[in-house]
Amino acid sequence: MRRNLTRAMLAALAVFLVAPAYADGPGNPGPDVAAPPVRAAPVPAQTPAAQPSAAPVGRTGTIPLGNDGLSLNVPASYRFYGEPEARAFLQRANQAAPAGEVYGLLARNGDDIRAPGTWATVVSYDDIGYVQPATASGLSDANFETQVRDARRTQSRAFEGFANAPSFNTETPYLVWGERVAAPGGARGKDLRYEQKMLGREGVASLTSIGSADQAPAMAEAATALRGMLSFGEGKRHADFQAASDRVSNYSVPGLVTGVPTTEPQVVANAASTAGSGQTAFGGLSGYFPWIALGVVVLAGAGYLVMRRRNEDDEDFEEA
Repeated sequence: MRRNLTRAMLAALAVFLVAPAYADGPGNPGPDVAAPPVRAAPVPAQTPAAQPSAAPVGRTGTIPLGNDGLSLNVPASYRFYGEPEARAFLQRANQAAPAGEVYGLLARNGDDIRAPGTWATVVSYDDIGYVQPATASGLSDANFETQVRDARRTQSRAFEGFANAPSFNTETPYLVWGERVAAPGGARGKDLRYEQKMLGREGVASLTSIGSADQAPAMAEAATALRGMLSFGEGKRHADFQAASDRVSNYSVPGLVTGVPTTEPQVVANAASTAGSGQTAFGGLSGYFPWIALGVVVLAGAGYLVMRRRNEDDEDFEEA
């Protein structure tokens, strides 16, 4: 009996000692509130990728260009884009802008003017005065290509030679030539510059087509159609030139190719050498009119004095 009582007491003591081992231990359990849920850190919103700007929309129909009496009549087979697109095209092609004011860009309908392989035509106008067709004979000089090469070097422009020799049409009149502006495949794929210059009464309008050498046939084929789109207004055509009052350009026809003017304005030789209906044989003497008028007055005065002296002598003779 005593043995059983001892065993019972030992068992109770063991339970008393083991219970704390399974407890959470001392501490402040806090209020009986569920712990807040664990949330993942927020993921920052992704910035949407920059969308490419929409392709520019070209224009057709009759488009006035500035205040120079020029206009374009763009058919449905072509599109005309403004001056910013023309500047961007020149920059992408790594090409110098034509002299004068750039008006815009012409491209075939359906061509992406921002695509690397597209050729297009920059439209511009240079108010340099009346250029004389008679000066075109300088294009046939044996060393003319060397002159162009020297001029391009001064202008910091590449010149690999003529792709099409300069050719001048005296009837319209206009000037056409093609030059290689880089080695094949260079200048970001644009290695050919095909120039057309239409002469007006007060300046020259230009169509500068830029592309690659393998596109030369397409550019040459389109040349006539491009020229046909451009027109001078009434009174602004080359044939409307008035030698007595209009400004004659410092540029000769070869100077339109080299980009180098002469030091003095070209003198209009005679009416036969120019195409304007208002031209006269006094074309090159317009600056001398005041002196000619003074000479006429002096001669008239001298003649009057001589006649008066003769009359006085006759009267004295009759009195005698």
